[in-house]
Amino acid sequence: MTFIHEEDKSLILNATRIYVSYSGGSDSTYALVQIKKYLDSAQLTSKLTALHFNHGNKQSNAFESHCSDFCNERNITFESQNIKVEVSGEGFEAAARHKRMNVLKSLPENSLIIQGHHSDDQIETVLFRIIRGTGLKGISGIPRLTTVGKNKILRPFLKEAKGNILEFLSNNKIKFVEDHSNNDISYSRNFLRKEVIPKIKDKWQSLNENVSKLTEITKEQNSLYEHYLRKKIMDLKDDEGLTIEGLKKLDTFERSEVIRLWLDMELVTTPNHSQMKEIEKSFFQSRQDANPVIKFERSDRQRVGVTLKKINRTLIMEKFNE
Repeated sequence: MTFIHEEDKSLILNATRIYVSYSGGSDSTYALVQIKKYLDSAQLTSKLTALHFNHGNKQSNAFESHCSDFCNERNITFESQNIKVEVSGEGFEAAARHKRMNVLKSLPENSLIIQGHHSDDQIETVLFRIIRGTGLKGISGIPRLTTVGKNKILRPFLKEAKGNILEFLSNNKIKFVEDHSNNDISYSRNFLRKEVIPKIKDKWQSLNENVSKLTEITKEQNSLYEHYLRKKIMDLKDDEGLTIEGLKKLDTFERSEVIRLWLDMELVTTPNHSQMKEIEKSFFQSRQDANPVIKFERSDRQRVGVTLKKINRTLIMEKFNE
């Protein structure tokens, strides 16, 4: 099966459990069916669990019932997690994503979580990031493999088009549920998905393949770029953080990129453009005897917040909201 790469096989073999994120929608249904087929062939089906999230809205119980029945019919272990979403400025989707990520972190250590993102999701993500403003890392799109706590998330279907997924489900008479909120174009991503991307595809039919190629190229370029910056970070690090004097020897842009990557390596919130300007002003343009403190976090809380301080001529970071 071409969606499973050679490097994926050891992840699957060594995983404590294999979870497929299963909402009951077309994408996650396709992922669950294909992963079960692969695990059946490898005699590893006993590791498989379909993981469902019940968000407690109007459709949630009906969706959970469908997912439970679907798994029972196919002898797939089913687990549902009830999550209470508390919106505090970041929007429902971001708050729900934060809750789901916390659940994924709490799964048994060395679990492998499979998600059903496809090439149309990749187009949507790249375009959305471009509109919001992004750099090389943002344009590289949804990563195939990421780490969450002590577990890993694998997205093996990123080159599969949505149309092919729907065709497979139709041809095999496999049922799935539809979340009607996905049709609400007041949400930015739904607007892109329903109104913008179809028009682009009408003009450029090879959009999926070309965006896939773009993300691969920018991922490699970003990897090379970060390799250079990591060497700089190692030269600037002491036991506490990064030396102020060493950072001052870099030009403004290089200094900002070093600080961003350093924070990213520490798995904390990285500063946006305006926050980076404040860091530059407070730590590198203020009086030498000043002791500034800057605190920031992501509104969607996908990363823990961070406080930056200057102590003994060193830029140090402290986490909060862990």
